[in-house]
Amino acid sequence: MKTIVKLMKSTAAVVVAGLLMMGCSQALQTSYDYDSSVNLKQFKTFKVEAEHNMETDPLLGSELNRRRLGDAVVEVMEAKGYKMDTKNPDIIVRFMTDVKDRQQVRSNNMYSPYMWWYGGGNNISTYNYQESRFILNIYQKNSDRMVWQGWASGKVKAPTKKEDRETMVKNTMTDILRTFPQATSDTYSRN
Repeated sequence: MKTIVKLMKSTAAVVVAGLLMMGCSQALQTSYDYDSSVNLKQFKTFKVEAEHNMETDPLLGSELNRRRLGDAVVEVMEAKGYKMDTKNPDIIVRFMTDVKDRQQVRSNNMYSPYMWWYGGGNNISTYNYQESRFILNIYQKNSDRMVWQGWASGKVKAPTKKEDRETMVKNTMTDILRTFPQATSDTYSRN
């Protein structure tokens, strides 16, 4: 009986945690691409830095957000079993952000069979918004060749609290890196 109660409590905790994460997540679409000729499971150490030679958005690319992004990437990579090594990493994870102005055009066709009576027409409206992108590029250290790229894009509403911003960034990095493989443990080392 105690085992059933423990199982029910742990299941309830997992469901509540899942609902909270879904409530905190943004409406971002994530995707990835990779070099199929490289065995991504061979890597064990990493280093994180901002992408070189890229224009950054003044808000998303601010020092505060770069720090948040870097910290979130480190946390997610370590949770996947990778070890931080700033001197001689196997891979370098570079991040960048940008914002694009977008416009959505909506057409409401008001023609009907009763058009002769009520009149008809076509109502067109436009909606301007900004689309944010978070991009992670992973390079193999010894060749400086990109081996994996993941990104999230969509309409981001700025959180109101500092904790919410950090949670949003961490959740976004977790979503982007979801498809990046876990670090495999070296069966020959005793560390």
